[in-house]
Amino acid sequence: KQWYQRRVRGDPTGRYVCSSNSYGGHSVENGYFMWSFQGTKLYETSLEGFVQFQWRPRPPSLLTEAHLKEIKKNMKSYARDFEIKDKLSKSKASKELIEKRRRVYDEYMAYRKRKDQELKALRLQYEEVRSDSVEEEYVEEVVEFFIKEEVEAAENKE
Repeated sequence: KQWYQRRVRGDPTGRYVCSSNSYGGHSVENGYFMWSFQGTKLYETSLEGFVQFQWRPRPPSLLTEAHLKEIKKNMKSYARDFEIKDKLSKSKASKELIEKRRRVYDEYMAYRKRKDQELKALRLQYEEVRSDSVEEEYVEEVVEFFIKEEVEAAENKE
């Protein structure tokens, strides 16, 4: 809320509104508030000696009426062309990302293959050293356990 509000002006696009109080009416709260078309306060300033607020005029269009009619007539084709360009730029970015991922994946697979070969070579060396140093001899041992002893008396039959 701006007390002593003297003027309210909308901008030429209809998107903003400015409420102002100038030096001529009151010497209190001279300045302006900037509002969005939805009523949200965007900017506030107080200026000593503030006299008048005016929107900058919009420059005239550099296009002729015939040009404007042609643009409005072909708007769908322009939109379609821009959509195609947008898709191409997105696909280009995604192609670059896919290529980068493929390159990183290929580097990883080459590294993994190299390490697998090194591991196989180490296993072969281990097997050779193991087979040379340890001769596997099998000695059969029989182990008997004493579980229970029973004594039975023999009867004489005479």
